[in-house]
Amino acid sequence: MSRWTRHLWWGGAFLWLSACAADPDPEVDAGDLEVGVDAGDEPDGAGDDTGPDVGEPDTGEPDPYADLPPRPWDSLSAGPLNVAYRFEEFTYEPRGDDEPRTLPVSIWYPTLESADGAVAFYSDGFRRNGVVPGGAPAFAGPAPVMLFSHGHQSINWQSYYWTEFLASHGWIVIAPDHIYGTLLDLPEENNLKSGLYRAQDLLASLDYLQGLGPEDPLTEGVSEMVAASGHSFGGQTVLVLGGAPIDVEKVLAGCESGEVTGRICLLINPETALVFAEGFFDERVRAVIPKTAPGAEIYGEGIGEVSTPVYFWTGGKDATLTNEDEGDPIWEALGGGPHRRVDVADAGHFSFSNMCDFMGGLDWFQDDGCGEEFFDPDELHRLVNGYSLNFLRLHLELEATDDYFDPGAAPLAPGFEFFFKE
Repeated sequence: MSRWTRHLWWGGAFLWLSACAADPDPEVDAGDLEVGVDAGDEPDGAGDDTGPDVGEPDTGEPDPYADLPPRPWDSLSAGPLNVAYRFEEFTYEPRGDDEPRTLPVSIWYPTLESADGAVAFYSDGFRRNGVVPGGAPAFAGPAPVMLFSHGHQSINWQSYYWTEFLASHGWIVIAPDHIYGTLLDLPEENNLKSGLYRAQDLLASLDYLQGLGPEDPLTEGVSEMVAASGHSFGGQTVLVLGGAPIDVEKVLAGCESGEVTGRICLLINPETALVFAEGFFDERVRAVIPKTAPGAEIYGEGIGEVSTPVYFWTGGKDATLTNEDEGDPIWEALGGGPHRRVDVADAGHFSFSNMCDFMGGLDWFQDDGCGEEFFDPDELHRLVNGYSLNFLRLHLELEATDDYFDPGAAPLAPGFEFFFKE
């Protein structure tokens, strides 16, 4: 079975799972968000978080951006723009491999086109109502860019609560499938091999977006204001992108002595050591948001000197990557800054994704974020979005916004614990 045959099979499986496990009505996907007002009913506009709207010179034509609400837009709600989506692929040549690497990517961006009745199919399979497929982008000025990295054995649209939200606030979001680590890869293919490429996949996605050329309408909006976020293995991916180094010598020595075992030794070995030793830091990425990230045992001392601002989300009930094994030691080692951490007492591993919408009926997911004992997912996503957006506005030097980073000023939700490193 080819990857794309599996792709179509999984598309049908996602629809069935979402209908059976999350939503009794197959015509409306669980987790649908109000991602913006309908441009057909109320004049809407494009924009980003870069300050006052620019608009077009006076040509006698109506200004499509004139009726945007004043900034800053409420970070705890979806933005005033509608959301468009593209699914495509590109090929690049990664370090550490002689073969080119072809990646499917999902791209979300703002549009003025009506979302009334619009339906997009993510990865050509998972239905999302209210998202405009291939809609014309609309920008009042340069749009910030978000690179998103999915978790291991997941898919690039796994956190659409976040990617759609950003697009509704004027961002362009690009998320690759990390081949060898997705739902579409066969079990024998699906190992930690994607870890050699993950950070490179994100940077190649940024290169792809910045190189679309003048004929592509997205080019008008692509800016140099870039951030990265990721869930689970994707959280580790953006940490190394932000400058957290991997201690290759320690890992190799541990694998040789038997102190380190398992898939880490398959990933970091004499054949791949040079790539990991060189690291993946890229100064174009100005802030990173890891959610439930692993890697505590492999980071080097340089994690104490990470200058890229980090906003680290962890869950007190995360059973996959526990605070004891991952969240706490990573935060303790992380230095440089300024950095922030939010630990949500009643959040599990999958609480920080939309996996519960289409996999939530399975025991593993129920026990790690999708059951009734966990923080309400809609409210958690709203708060994660709002706090994270304000962090990005601050560190990408976008518009002024409420200060959610002063412990005395932050509107703390029950069970949210904030940590600060300056």
